[in-house]
Amino acid sequence: MPYVQVRVSSSLTKDQIRTLAAETLNSIALIPGKTASVTMAEIIPDCNLYFGSVDGAPCAIVDVAANNSPDPEALKAYSKCLCKALGEIAGIERSRIYIKHHANPEWHTGKMFLE
Repeated sequence: MPYVQVRVSSSLTKDQIRTLAAETLNSIALIPGKTASVTMAEIIPDCNLYFGSVDGAPCAIVDVAANNSPDPEALKAYSKCLCKALGEIAGIERSRIYIKHHANPEWHTGKMFLE
């Protein structure tokens, strides 16, 4: 049950946010055992992010939390897809994107508590 938070320093239209969310959700299938149907994505534009200087080009940070430790090669493939999407949709260069992956073994949906 991944949770992916994408924070960008630039403004995005509603269509850009939806497109980025779709890319974030749909490409999660690159990680074995992960699907869009159990992934939550949060896209946050207009963040006060600074990379190297306060008047630099747009930048982003992506936080990917999953309930186990996926294969590093799968994480690399997912990260590559996210970087491509951020470049195409938000105009952010790969060198200005941080991606953090971490496992959270206690991550569950509310549905799990109802069964």
